[in-house]
Amino acid sequence: MIKTISAYTLELDDLALGVSEILEQLAREPLRSHTVGLLSCYDEFIDNGTVKALSDALPFDLIGCSTLAAATAGEAGEMMLCLTVFTSDEVRFCAGVTSSLTEQPEAALTEAYQKARSLLPSDPALMLLCGPVITQMGGEILVERISAITGGIPLFGTLASHQQLDFSKSATIFNGQSRNDILSFILIHGPIRPAFFGATIPGEKIKSQRAIITKAQDNILMEINHLPVQTYLEHLGLMDAWVVTVSFPFLIDYHDGTKPMLRSIYTFTPEGYAVCGGQMPVGAAIMVGNIDYEDVVATTAQTLKELLRAPKPSCILLFSCLTRYLVLGTDSMAELELVRSSLGDRAYHLCYSKGEICPVYDDHGRLVNRFHNCTLIACVF
Repeated sequence: MIKTISAYTLELDDLALGVSEILEQLAREPLRSHTVGLLSCYDEFIDNGTVKALSDALPFDLIGCSTLAAATAGEAGEMMLCLTVFTSDEVRFCAGVTSSLTEQPEAALTEAYQKARSLLPSDPALMLLCGPVITQMGGEILVERISAITGGIPLFGTLASHQQLDFSKSATIFNGQSRNDILSFILIHGPIRPAFFGATIPGEKIKSQRAIITKAQDNILMEINHLPVQTYLEHLGLMDAWVVTVSFPFLIDYHDGTKPMLRSIYTFTPEGYAVCGGQMPVGAAIMVGNIDYEDVVATTAQTLKELLRAPKPSCILLFSCLTRYLVLGTDSMAELELVRSSLGDRAYHLCYSKGEICPVYDDHGRLVNRFHNCTLIACVF
């Protein structure tokens, strides 16, 4: 059994007060033999030293990331820090962190995982992770590499987000360390049975034009139907690059037995190529989707309804794509408030993501780790 403790602070001006607010909330429940923490926060909590001071004050490891906005039992907001603590006598937790992923990512991931795995008696049941946005690698390549290194254990996590969409200040956290090129993670070992949920664009919001990727390299999309990608989008009437990157993701069919996946366009290169959130394999079928306010609210409500059908879990973790946040416009808190009103005093943690990592089921009912965009993902255990 895992006991989950939620804590938060909105205090940005007084570092000591913010840390004490967190510690007071955590003191309401005793910690058990094995404990670890998951944190998400507005970036100023990193800059002003709150995250470092909090980590120094806690008697357990802490992973996390920066985010646009977050919610936990009791509060939701944009400029806040949320902390979820897992503590158990039966379940073990082992936290780890990589070195920089910009030079030798394979070696960095392998070394960090093997170091943490060596402290456990057998393979973990789940890996929670917080990763960086590295445009030259893409989130999907990151997930594929971690899956290969770990032997395919279920992965659930997020890429750090930030109010600046160039990703330069997005930060991943491990204890007092905050950087934009490292991945932090928690291995969970013991008798847990995680369940996974996801909400994406309704099928009717996918444009019927089905095209083929004819030129690409990893997550860089160059041509669709032998046309430069920007020319193809212009033929569909999509002329504004900002509107395209926020509201019109691609739907990619990998022809591997899993459902087609959404892929955001992060930005365009000087050559006019689209830098996407995942692999753009040549020959894959591609369609353009559209996501708006009503889609976000409706899909979130449906996912929460599914979650609430299950017995009350120890914890609910939710990561929602920052695209969903952006299309809410002036009502940017709508998704957070819907989650807060639906889940009440249950233990949960929601934050906004630049890329979501969650297993999906293939045609044979087997879990396959997958990287997502424009999606709300959830894990309960």
